[in-house]
Amino acid sequence: MQRGRLPEKKASVSSPNSAPKLAGPATVKMLVGPDAQEFVIPRKLLVSCAYFRQRIEAARVDFEKGQPHLVMNLEDQCPDMFELFAYWIGERRNFDRFIDAAEARRACKELHWDLVNLHLFAAQVDLPALQDCAMDAIQDVYLRCNWDISPRLIAYVYTACDPQESCRLRKWIVAMTAWTLGGVVAADVSAGIQRLFEQCPDFFAEYHSHTRKMARTGLEGHFKNPQLRLPSNNLRTEERQFGFRQCSFHTHRSTVGQGRCPHAASLSPLAPFPYADGYVESDSDRGESRFGSRMVSPTSDAILESDLEAS
Repeated sequence: MQRGRLPEKKASVSSPNSAPKLAGPATVKMLVGPDAQEFVIPRKLLVSCAYFRQRIEAARVDFEKGQPHLVMNLEDQCPDMFELFAYWIGERRNFDRFIDAAEARRACKELHWDLVNLHLFAAQVDLPALQDCAMDAIQDVYLRCNWDISPRLIAYVYTACDPQESCRLRKWIVAMTAWTLGGVVAADVSAGIQRLFEQCPDFFAEYHSHTRKMARTGLEGHFKNPQLRLPSNNLRTEERQFGFRQCSFHTHRSTVGQGRCPHAASLSPLAPFPYADGYVESDSDRGESRFGSRMVSPTSDAILESDLEAS
């Protein structure tokens, strides 16, 4: 599974339908991976993200059948991952259809890695809504497949990924580890996790921090399943013993508190931005799972971290 490093970027922003139109080609041809697999995406969908807007300004213009289009190269990215990105940027929907298809093809492991790298890619380009959407989908894949936490995933995130970009994924991995080790676990999985405790000091420290906070709240790690996304952020429900709050692993967790997940609302106009092509950047997703909203965000943890483990 390929994954490229991206340069520093500034925060992505929202745009209204009334924003002025930008001159130039209406489409961007994205050439992804070493074989330059082609994705054609409307320019107006990309310019709401500062990372892509900056590169669109420097992109070359090509002509095909007399029609101009911009060309952008992402040779270090994986085309399968980018297919998920192209779907989300156009539809702003969850990834249920991809999970259904992968389940039918027995290809959930491949989709799982694409979703992990999509979550990290979204952090690199600063699209928190996409981060959260990918995080929800990762939870859903693990739930459908009834998987324990993968030692391979732990090793990848804690040895190959930037801690800031993988912050939300790390929190979920730690919670999954506590849940996995608290139940009946295969000997090879348990041994693999124990080796990773020795090899990855950050993983060991975060795991013990999580279990201490769980103990303080009186919740049992082996009952509290991080695959289960509850339909609200209410801290005072009996369901909290068995699953995690709707936004426990979202980038806006520290700001949403016990309020409604912003992804649960339908798309709505946001504040104007002069460089947008009339597109509204939104954290919203129109679908909900039986355990809550399926759409995606790393902000500072302004509320007690114990609220996450207890959520």
